[in-house]
Amino acid sequence: MSDLKIAVGGLDYFTEQSTTQFVIPAGAGATFSAANNIATITFNAAHGLTFSPSANVLPNYFIKFGGSTSGLTGTGILVGNVFRILSIPTTTSITIYTTITAATVTSLTGIPVFYPVFQSALLSSSANLPSATTIPYFGTAQCVNLTLGANCVASYNSDNTGYPLDATTGATPATAPTVRTMLAASASGQLRFGPYDYIAASGTTATSYLSIVA
Repeated sequence: MSDLKIAVGGLDYFTEQSTTQFVIPAGAGATFSAANNIATITFNAAHGLTFSPSANVLPNYFIKFGGSTSGLTGTGILVGNVFRILSIPTTTSITIYTTITAATVTSLTGIPVFYPVFQSALLSSSANLPSATTIPYFGTAQCVNLTLGANCVASYNSDNTGYPLDATTGATPATAPTVRTMLAASASGQLRFGPYDYIAASGTTATSYLSIVA
C-alpha cells in the first residue's frame, strides 16, 4: 500500500525505490591491485552491484569498506572511507580511484552506500552522473521517508569529512570520517539528509525502501 501524497507547490515527489543489498563478504581470498591510482578490488563471490538496476531499485555508485587490510603502501586507508565506483568490470570486481598503491586483503568487506542527496538530483535529472571531472554530491534532500530492513542503516557524518573519494576529491584520507547512526536497521522514519549523510548496507538480506520529497 502506497503513502497518500498531497500535492504541494514547489515540491517534487519521487517514486519509491528499494534495495535488497547487504554487506559483500570478501575474506582473505579477495584481492587488491592498483596502477595509476586506479585500484581493482576482486571479491570472493558475486557482489550484485550494478549501475543499471531494474526500475525503482537503487543503483550502485558508491561503496565503503569494512573489515581489515594489511601491508598498505601509498597514502590513506581503505576501511571506513567512501569511494565512488568507477566501473564494474565483472560480477566479482569493481574499480575505484585511490592513492593507496598496494594492500593485502585480510577480511575486507564491501558495503554499498546510497546518498539520498545524489539520488534526489539523479531522479530530477539535475545531477551530473559520476565522472572523473564532476562532484555531483552536494546539496540536501529536504525530506526522505525511510523504511529500513535489517540490511541498511541511515548515517550522518558529524565531522563533515565523509565525501565520496575520486580523482576530483584528491588523496585517500589516512583517517576515516566519523559516522553516527541516524536511523537503525529495521526502523522507519522521516529524515533530512545533508551532503555527506547516507544509507549504508549493514546486515543480512532484507529490503529497504527510500522515498524522496525534494
